[in-house]
Amino acid sequence: MAAARQAENPDNAGTDEREWRRAYQFLHHNRPKAFHCGDRQIMPNQNEVQKFVAKSIGGLLRGNHSGKPAHSGVTGAEQQALLLLRDYEESGQGWFWSTDAQGQITYISESVASAIGCNRDELLGKPFYNLFTLEREAGDQSSRTLPLILSATKSFSDLPIRAAAGGAEIWWTISGRPQFDAQQQFTGYRGNGVDATVRLRSERDASRLALFDSLTGLANRHRMAQQLVTTLKAYAAAQRPCAVMMIDLDHFKQVNDTLGHPAGDELLKQVAQRLQSVCDKHTVIGRLGGDEFQIMLPDVEDRGRLGELAKRIIAIVSQPYTVEGSRCVIGASIGIAVAPYDGASSEELIRGTDLALYAAKGGGRGQFRFYSSDLHASAEKRRRLEEDLRDALVQDQIRLNYQPIVSATNDTVIGVEALMRW
Repeated sequence: MAAARQAENPDNAGTDEREWRRAYQFLHHNRPKAFHCGDRQIMPNQNEVQKFVAKSIGGLLRGNHSGKPAHSGVTGAEQQALLLLRDYEESGQGWFWSTDAQGQITYISESVASAIGCNRDELLGKPFYNLFTLEREAGDQSSRTLPLILSATKSFSDLPIRAAAGGAEIWWTISGRPQFDAQQQFTGYRGNGVDATVRLRSERDASRLALFDSLTGLANRHRMAQQLVTTLKAYAAAQRPCAVMMIDLDHFKQVNDTLGHPAGDELLKQVAQRLQSVCDKHTVIGRLGGDEFQIMLPDVEDRGRLGELAKRIIAIVSQPYTVEGSRCVIGASIGIAVAPYDGASSEELIRGTDLALYAAKGGGRGQFRFYSSDLHASAEKRRRLEEDLRDALVQDQIRLNYQPIVSATNDTVIGVEALMRW
């Protein structure tokens, strides 16, 4: 009965007991892989944990951290419950925390204090949100902060956080539930946390692979397209300019064919480094695949400035390379288009750079060209001609003719010239 009364009125218990009881309520949310209780290994499943909580929560024992009961009414199951809870904390797989209504820490596991680099007693009474910061995904512009979340007095789960300053790179995910007294006055939070360092690192690595080129470390095609769309939408209302350069390496295939693909990969890495060295920090550089690179220059429209940058890029890319002991020389051709003058959408702008690049390569390589409407007209004319020729072949509109070649000296036929007439 004493143990039951004590469970009903936790204020009569010691501080450690009250906080252990609060923490224990979260045990079933994070199923441990295994615990050691004395010389026994316990591997409970989720249902077993919940039954164990329901059976033992009312009798968590009061007393010291040795696990020895301080009241004769404590049963063996209750003793085991507290030992299991403490083993859970000490295993490093999870931890517990609680705050008062002002957000000040009233309990936090020793493992977290050690990870932060201080004693647990030093953390008690400090604001919880001062110790941790929310981890955000790249590009996350939301206004959500830890103080804002805690002030909402609502349940939350799986928030990624890390220590606000110093220490090793450790991430946790935390969950919490608001607590209210009999008058429904908010009294604070109780919550638990789990070490999520490995998982979050894996997710970040996967995210990086999805957005960055694994060979050069530059943005990949998907990220460049995403960033161009975002930039053009943001700049549209104010008519702010954004230039795009498409770079194609000249004679790169010869390196692959003669020295092999590993040498070609090494050459691409060196090209990426040279591009980064010639561009400023506001420039976005990406590798689209193969030997194609793209450069995005927000708020740049001056053709003189763009032309000078294109010349520097061609010059630095054309300098000799040393790859696996061999000397390699390549070149670069560049097509340039500027929004909103050459296109308001990303599709129009990329089509413009492709046409300009095609003109640069057609002009003898190692050159740069700006997009113009004439290029589009020529490309459209060429496209229509190709389509008409295909139709002519299908409809048998092209015939073979032989035209005689006559000698001017004696008017005799000395040969024939084969002509395909449409």
